[in-house]
Amino acid sequence: MDPCTHRVPVAHLSKMTGAPVLSVRYRLAPQHPFPAALIDALTAYLSLIHPPAGSLHDPIPANKIVLAGDSAGGNLCLVLLQTLLTLRRIPPTATVRFHGKEVPIDLPAGVTLVSPWCDVTRSMPSVFRNAKFDYLGPPPQVPEALYHPYPFPDDDVWPRSPPRVDMYAYANCVTHPLVSPLAAPKELWEDAPPIFMVMGEEGLTDEGLLVARKIHHAGGTVVVEQFEGMPHCFGMIMLGTPAGRRSFETWTKFCRDVVAGRPIKRTGEITYLQYKLRGTKTIPIDEACPSLSDEEIDKLLHKGLKWRIDGEQALVSQWKERSSKL
Repeated sequence: MDPCTHRVPVAHLSKMTGAPVLSVRYRLAPQHPFPAALIDALTAYLSLIHPPAGSLHDPIPANKIVLAGDSAGGNLCLVLLQTLLTLRRIPPTATVRFHGKEVPIDLPAGVTLVSPWCDVTRSMPSVFRNAKFDYLGPPPQVPEALYHPYPFPDDDVWPRSPPRVDMYAYANCVTHPLVSPLAAPKELWEDAPPIFMVMGEEGLTDEGLLVARKIHHAGGTVVVEQFEGMPHCFGMIMLGTPAGRRSFETWTKFCRDVVAGRPIKRTGEITYLQYKLRGTKTIPIDEACPSLSDEEIDKLLHKGLKWRIDGEQALVSQWKERSSKL
């Protein structure tokens, strides 16, 4: 949550939790593609729990930290969590060398996500099914044609040289679990701390629900609230609406609970809130998700991957041909 764009909701989050918030200005694509943002997030987290010599703060216990992010920031929280979980599994000790010292990798108290971007390929059905509710439209590319980058005007930032079709990552990376968390097998989520997720009826709904399902099937605790008819990151931009207020209330309660060490109930259900909060109902997470098996998800992701690789290879060939004539 960059302070340049998120000062208002971050201040609101801090006020409602009664806790300080570190707002991280990480490097952004397209100038800094994957893994730049992840490296910055990992560095920021390690600097909190193991501050280097000369830092202006004392170590913050990991069990007093909650990761929070919306949209691409939600993606970053999930891939940072994956990184921490993976580092902890590397024998003989779950440590990394940071500023010349071997330091342990401790997990945060929890992770909170607002409309997380879990599939960079945007291959799930809700991308089109929920377009009528969302301001994030479906990708403009035509499936029958080669994949091309978004038609932004050329400038010194985009396209890159050599070119790529995706702003965030090179095409062959888009289904890596540290780029698209949806691609992570459920085993990677084992031992995750409690996770809170809030979303609308938006293009990214399916990918968020499917990640929640994987976390649940891996034995994790995931709390999900979905709001009928609400667009992407609605709570961040509509703080004064009933839905916006409710989303912040449950979000901040979760933060306070995990930091205090209070147990989070593992229900295997999501809470679905009707428009204008006219009613709520609980739905088993398996029923809330689209009827896609993990194998079917992987096939859709692979199709999106191949489409982008073919398009990027064509772009690079054209770029090389033009460069040879200069």
